Amino acid sequence: MITLYHAPRSRSSRIIWLLEELGVPYKIELTSIVRGDGTGAPAPDSYARIHPFKKVPAIDHDGAVVYESAGIVLYLTDAFPKAGIGPKVGDPKRADYVRWLFFYPSILEPSAAARFRGWDKEQTTGFGKFEDVEATIAHALEAQPYILGEEFSAADILYGSVCQFFKGNLFPARKCYDDYLARLTARPAYIRAIAKDNG
Repeated sequence: MITLYHAPRSRSSRIIWLLEELGVPYKIELTSIVRGDGTGAPAPDSYARIHPFKKVPAIDHDGAVVYESAGIVLYLTDAFPKAGIGPKVGDPKRADYVRWLFFYPSILEPSAAARFRGWDKEQTTGFGKFEDVEATIAHALEAQPYILGEEFSAADILYGSVCQFFKGNLFPARKCYDDYLARLTARPAYIRAIAKDNG
């Protein structure tokens, strides 16, 4: 059984979507967090055994604990390959899948944080210029319906949630984002996940 440690309307919401796409049994353990605006409350100290910084998402899969969205996506799609939303080792799309999964936490999130806080105004950052990072994502979605091409993958769960969050602030208005979000939010698993977001 998979336990998802979850705070409503947070990064862990997309892991509910992932679990719905995988079609595997899971339960949601609601977890308090301190949000970016200072609201909320910290998780109890006992939760540090699951996540050392007491953040979400995190999962416990029969004693195997994984946290951080990209790590959870890779772990679960490898653990449940029959769902077909994570290319297996040996699949020609595997390299693109892994690259996009780790582009998200290694380049996109840090460059977005730098832009939000104005850290990149005086000097460049090691992870790239935010405009170039955003353009890389837009270029992929202008050329194809999903991040990996013609078919949906779990990488789209990461990028779809980012497009929702950044659209209208960090991400400029682009038809490719509108079309991408329309495809993703029409998925039955996404609709089920939204209904379960509050636990």
